[in-house]
Amino acid sequence: MDTLVFQNIIIAIVLGLIIGLQREMNLLYANRQKDFGGARTFALIALIGYLSAWLNASVPYLLIASTSVLGALLMGAYILNRTPTENGMTTEFSALVVFLIGALLAYEKMALAVFVAMSVLFILNLKEKIQTYEKVIEKQDLSAMILFLMMSFVILPLFPDEPLDPWGYFNLYNIWLMVVLVAGISFLGYIAVRLVGAKHGIGLAGLLGGIVSSTAVALSLARRSKENPSLSKNLAIGVGLACSIMLFRIYIELLIINAALAHEILYPVLIASGVGYLYLGFIYVTTEKEKIIQETVFKNPFQLSEALILGVLFGAVIALVKFANTSFGELGVYIISFISGLTDTDAIALSLASLSNNGLDTTTALNAITLAIIANSLLKSIIVFLLGTRRIASYVGGYLVLTIGTFCGAYYALS
Repeated sequence: MDTLVFQNIIIAIVLGLIIGLQREMNLLYANRQKDFGGARTFALIALIGYLSAWLNASVPYLLIASTSVLGALLMGAYILNRTPTENGMTTEFSALVVFLIGALLAYEKMALAVFVAMSVLFILNLKEKIQTYEKVIEKQDLSAMILFLMMSFVILPLFPDEPLDPWGYFNLYNIWLMVVLVAGISFLGYIAVRLVGAKHGIGLAGLLGGIVSSTAVALSLARRSKENPSLSKNLAIGVGLACSIMLFRIYIELLIINAALAHEILYPVLIASGVGYLYLGFIYVTTEKEKIIQETVFKNPFQLSEALILGVLFGAVIALVKFANTSFGELGVYIISFISGLTDTDAIALSLASLSNNGLDTTTALNAITLAIIANSLLKSIIVFLLGTRRIASYVGGYLVLTIGTFCGAYYALS
């Protein structure tokens, strides 16, 4: 007999044992009195699945018959074991998957069988985390997630991937793709803040908050420094960490829309970020350590009205940049980029990346993105200066001058 058969039998038994052991441990820790089966039962189910599929060529319909019998047994076990407080079918469905994993091994799909088994274990171990997340995630967050899926997989494919106007200013597909990308990144940051919590230290809150809105973090922490001047250095670290996300965010956006532009700024982003983190590290080791409660409140970025406004903004920025490039050349593009960057780097960076795919000079696009980064950093410095203490303003200003200066220097040195 082929040694592969013995190998697959052993693998089926092992995979069944592991999943069955997980169910036994879950039963133990949940203080439940009974369940469908444990490690031995699951190992035998996997073995039966393998043998049924292996013998199916010699005994037609054996696999169908075995699946039907197992399904009936699982249904009976569910009826017998359910209680008013415990009526889930997780163990029964897990047993059915284990049976199919055994069958996959008979069809020489070992990699797929192992992958499915590991996926099942991962899902089974999510129970406690899911219960924790259910207490944090609100109904409107779930609605926002559904809206994201609608925007990405229903609305986006409906738009034609071609300009609507004779000048090629407005491509609804590209504009909506940018909306989905930016809102999606912000939404991931928002959910991360909700799951981890905004009260786990200023550093973590600054990093996660920076994904949602580094401007909001700068505004909030600058105000906090006025209330607690002695904590200005700690708060400056939070603002710096939030601002550090901007370069990585722009890189990721460019990588998705225009990989060539992203490649050009990769090393400047890494060098500038490294220098910035060293600066923040120096502030950290020279700062008296105090736990600071971060109370920045972030609005869910995935709302239909917000998405539509973002789409109009992207469309307007693309049209302005194209018009400026046609009418005034590079100077016009730079002026529009600087003005747009004062309020939002996402719109101008993505617009320039898209236009670079359609004829805009690469050097012009990169220079314009750099100007937008400088303008946005200038705005954050002004916000911190006006709303915070002079101390936090000096540290944040130093961080931004150092990182953005390093970014510009590295970009022009490597270009």
